[in-house]
Amino acid sequence: MEIIGFCAGLFTLLTYVPQSIKTIRSRKTRDLSLVTLILLTLSALLWVIYGLKKGLPAVWLTNTVVSLLAISILAIKLQNKD
Repeated sequence: MEIIGFCAGLFTLLTYVPQSIKTIRSRKTRDLSLVTLILLTLSALLWVIYGLKKGLPAVWLTNTVVSLLAISILAIKLQNKD
């Protein structure tokens, strides 16, 4: 079952990679919702905590990376103030 968790986490992670790369390169965040970015960041961080507490590497590993990507996009959004 753990392999299914890793696959699910990997696919979730891969959905954020293109947006993260595009945002980091272009620094353009005007069309990104601040509320969505905040919720995504909080959600991923809570999944990290949950995964650590439950001893589920598939959950905490993938969501750690998602958290870092989400925080990066959120930071750029907050810097831009658009």
